[in-house]
This record gives sequence, structure tokens and C-alpha cells, in this order.
Amino acid sequence: MAADFLDIADFGYDDFFAASFKKEAESGELPARVVGHNRHYYEICCEKGRISAKMSGAIRYASVLKSELPAVGDWVAVSIRQDKGYIRRLLPRKNYFSRRSAGGVVDEQVVAANIDIAFLVMSLDENYNLKRLQRYLSIAAAARINPVILLTKSDICEKLDEMVGEVAAISGRVPVHAVSSFSKESFMLVNSLIKPRETAVFVGSSGVGKSTLVNLLLGEERLATGKVSAATNKGQHTTSARELILLKSGGIVIDTPGMRELQMWQDEELNGFGQTEELAKMCRFADCLHETEPDCAVKQAIEEGTLSAELFEMWKKQQAETRELRIQKERSLKILETRRAKRKKGK
Repeated sequence: MAADFLDIADFGYDDFFAASFKKEAESGELPARVVGHNRHYYEICCEKGRISAKMSGAIRYASVLKSELPAVGDWVAVSIRQDKGYIRRLLPRKNYFSRRSAGGVVDEQVVAANIDIAFLVMSLDENYNLKRLQRYLSIAAAARINPVILLTKSDICEKLDEMVGEVAAISGRVPVHAVSSFSKESFMLVNSLIKPRETAVFVGSSGVGKSTLVNLLLGEERLATGKVSAATNKGQHTTSARELILLKSGGIVIDTPGMRELQMWQDEELNGFGQTEELAKMCRFADCLHETEPDCAVKQAIEEGTLSAELFEMWKKQQAETRELRIQKERSLKILETRRAKRKKGK
């Protein structure tokens, strides 16, 4: 266990979390932030330093969704015995970036919690994919997290202005920046966007340069980086686990593994399609399907060239996926809640 005293305010502990902790604090508990996680242990930072901690059986027993377990960025209540920590409770989250778990299981995977700014990272090479970027925008909007788009590898892009323009056309008011890991200006830009004691998460596919950007901010090669595979033109996984890191500037960053499969979980509203959503409100019929209905503002915009037909198809596809996911979630959650009720009854 680290011997140095830590000021947990440097890790983002503010009045919101302090109030949540004090409300149900038990004797001997300390507030701590989850800064790392592997198969067996969590890495946490509390006033006593950085230590390894295990999750209590009570949390594991009461949780039926993966999202109910601690994730990197979470604040938790811990008890410490000698050099060992035990996570007793998960404090309420301000927000969190999540996705549907990969595979056939209908469950939610929390990528990072308590985020002030989400850097949506896409490279200007074979990883350039507007549909994937649109999905990231929608997830960030549904989670109430402020997004910023970073287009990496700008130094090797031959169609920079054109590609930046395409991204700007679908991003609405979300800031878009073309950056390079070899540019001092890029470092200064990204560093200026991360305020002291605020948390930023870097999300994107494998090989787009997330870890390279974090290393640039750190001023050292702390995180492993890799290249895009010449055989598949796909990024190679270099970050295998999420990690929260404190910058010298006082900001906080979370690096995440690349995500090739990205399905929404939070479906309260469709966001990231600002122009399409506004046009849909102008249609003659409130339930317009934008197919054969008269006075359809969406169809008219496509015909006039003011709305991309491709963007409209992306919007329709996401609506359909969201409806299907809602049905699957309702079915799955009924099963999980029945399981939770049985556990409580068996106490």
C-alpha cells in the first residue's frame, strides 16, 4: 500500500460524491475511486493511497446486471484491513458511458463512469467510419456526457478538409478537431480541454491512437501502443484494460480498450441526429414514416440535397435497433428481477 496521503479531490471527489458517501457512511469506511480493474482485483485510490481491493460478497450477491458492479471511474465506499481493501458500496453515478455487452447476452457493460468529457477518437485512415462515429455520438448524448471528436493521424491524411467536412456534417454542435501525435499544437489543444479535477475518457476503435494521445498528455510512453494490421486493415488491441490516470496538469483521463462492436444500451432518446430530428418534427403527420406520406419534410430535404440520404438511413436503422433492444431488455430484465427477488427472499 502506498504510504503517501492522497487528496481525493484531485481525483474528482466533489460535493456530489461527498453527500452520497456521508448519507450512508458506516464506521471505518472511506471514499475511494476505482482507477483500474483486472480479473481478481480493483485498483482504488483513497486518502491512504493507491491499494488493491476486492469486492464484497454483498455487492456481488445483490447485483444481477454487470452495470451494478464497480467500473473504472466509479466512487465506492471501502473498508481497509491492514494492507487490503474491501469495496462495500457503489456510490451513485453522475453518468456513465456504456454499451450492450458483446455477444448474445442482453446485459449492459459500463465502459467508464463519472465522466465530464468524452473524446470520441477516429483515425483518418482505414478506421474512418461515419456510421460508427454516429453511434458513439448517440451513446454520449444518451448518457448526458459532453463529447468532442478527435480525428487522429491528420498528418498522413491526403483529403483532410474533405473528411473533416464530412464529420462536421453529422456532428451538429459537437466540436471536431483534426490532431496528430507528432504535433505540439495537438497536445496543447487536447490538454487545454481537460480541466483540473475533471475526468475525460478516450473511446474509439482499436488502432485509432487513443493510447498514443494519452501518452502525449503524460509526456511518457506509459501505455502500450500498436499499429494497424497490414493484413486486415483493423486496429490491433494494445490497451487490454481500462485505467484512470492523473495528469500533471491536474486533469484525469481514462484510456479504454478498442471497441469494434458497439451497440447502444441507454435508449431513452435518439441523439446525434440533430438535423434529421428537427426535420421530422416539421412533417405534416406526427407519426410520419418518411416513406410515402405527403408533406414529409425529411423526404423533401433529401430531394433538395440538404439532408444526406445515407445519414437518414443511419437514423432509421438506429431507430429500428433501439426498438428491438427495448423489447429484448424488457424481456431480460424481467428474468433478472425475478432472480433478484428470489435472492432477497432466500436471505
